[in-house]
Amino acid sequence: MNISIVSNIIDEVTEGIYNDFPELLTKYGEAGKNKCREDNQHHFKQLKIALEMNNVELFIDYALWLNQILTSRGMQTAHLIDNFRRIESALANVTDPDQTGYISFLKAAIHALENK
Repeated sequence: MNISIVSNIIDEVTEGIYNDFPELLTKYGEAGKNKCREDNQHHFKQLKIALEMNNVELFIDYALWLNQILTSRGMQTAHLIDNFRRIESALANVTDPDQTGYISFLKAAIHALENK
């Protein structure tokens, strides 16, 4: 996926999260906001790898692994699910060959997180 599209989506998702959950800024500060951007870069990197390998389980495993790390640091599974849904929503407005695959893999990861 085009790097400028990914960058715009990451900005949109991060701003949306921190607008809707201002307590995160209070709790984690600007460093947390920057970490959120980094995390979203990792989400896209993992989506790209999983799609290139045509392996949805790879992305699901990443999501479950990441959830364990985040929840051990005080985050909630709902935050990761929300993040993935925001990416999914932003991707709906993008024209890119990877769009459908990314959305499909995000849906599968959300389902796995909801049913863990």
